Amino acid sequence: MLKRSLKVVGVSTLCLSVLLAGCSSKPAENTAGAPVAAKEEPKSLRIGVESWMVEKLLVNEAVAKFKAKHPDINVIIAPYADKSILSNFALQWSQNKTDVDVVMVDGTASAVQYLAKDLVLDFNKTEFFTGNTTKDKFVGKTLSFGDLDGVQFAIPISLEAYAINVNTKMFKEAGLTDASGKIINPKNWQEIYEYAKKMTIKDGNKVTQQGMTIQWGPNALYTLMSVEQAALGTFYKNNVISFDTPEIREILKIWKKGADEGVFSIDTFTNKDAGRNNYKAGQVAMLLESGARAPEAAPTVGAENVSVIPIPGSLEKGSSAFAAGILIPKATPAPKLAVQFIKEALMDVDVQGDTATVWGKLPVINESYGKISADWKLTLQSIIDKSVTAPFYKEYPVLDKYIPVQLQNYLTGKYDLETFINETEKTIKDIDKNTK
Repeated sequence: MLKRSLKVVGVSTLCLSVLLAGCSSKPAENTAGAPVAAKEEPKSLRIGVESWMVEKLLVNEAVAKFKAKHPDINVIIAPYADKSILSNFALQWSQNKTDVDVVMVDGTASAVQYLAKDLVLDFNKTEFFTGNTTKDKFVGKTLSFGDLDGVQFAIPISLEAYAINVNTKMFKEAGLTDASGKIINPKNWQEIYEYAKKMTIKDGNKVTQQGMTIQWGPNALYTLMSVEQAALGTFYKNNVISFDTPEIREILKIWKKGADEGVFSIDTFTNKDAGRNNYKAGQVAMLLESGARAPEAAPTVGAENVSVIPIPGSLEKGSSAFAAGILIPKATPAPKLAVQFIKEALMDVDVQGDTATVWGKLPVINESYGKISADWKLTLQSIIDKSVTAPFYKEYPVLDKYIPVQLQNYLTGKYDLETFINETEKTIKDIDKNTK
């Protein structure tokens, strides 16, 4: 099945590359300057998706369900390799041309670039929020992940929030469960350190079972935002993102101690997927990154041996959350059909529920949680309900690039704590934080 999916992705990506070379466009205005009379929308849709989404967001299945109900509609899936193609979309759309009618992007922040030029539809001005997709049907603050200044520029899909993925078998063996076998959630970061130390097993100097891996690689900024949100209920100071707080300083001291002792692994420094892979191999007791890792690990570790516990404070104050985003370019000749496809296919209760069960990509529609039987769903849903996403700063990618490096400099001893805080705050101060 996987080989078949990869083959389809490769062919479709080629098709999208060809399409980009010769774009279709909407009808132009007539010579008098008045719009040409509206034509009936075409009976076809082109769905642009980043390659990994085809499998993990069950896009093929969503299309199949839609076509079963609408056999007269032709839907073409056109995967693109990575985010580099998004600037090509912007160029096309600014010329009122497009080769895709619906676009799915990895992270709603990726879509903010289209707002300044007014290139995407505002879903508030469509029929999207009717029927089974009224705003009250969406999980927590999810819709805010695709909203800026009252413009719903993207519909979020595939929710993820930072949490602690756990190996329940290791917790039981370490005596960290109650009489019913349920994990005793650590109340603070000092307890997390003690749990990790107890579950770290060494053979001489070699760690054979890692107590905890924390995402300190390229995605470390999400980790910092998550623990601060959980501790304080915000990662802003005076409306600007900041890590200069007593709570973060205390957590950083514990991280440094754990890293020095090997209780917290630094594997993610050089490989952001190291913790994920080792957790799936049954070698890590706790993994702090996306809560999707527990369901991902179920096939190899056993569904009975994986679960999710909250970062201390996140059940009450939330964590850092993010989502893929669905856009409709204004240049599409089929805006109504595009809205219909998103409502019926991508927001389908079963499709979203199955995506969560298999890949841990959580539903944005509350009803879909009924499809999930795993015990981690309530924990993640409770966290998501209170979580917030990263700021839509114009130069947010600068933070994403440099703050992980600065954190690693601190954890390896190149920076002391004050230097790390000062360097990080300076990086934040110097970037363009405009969201327009």
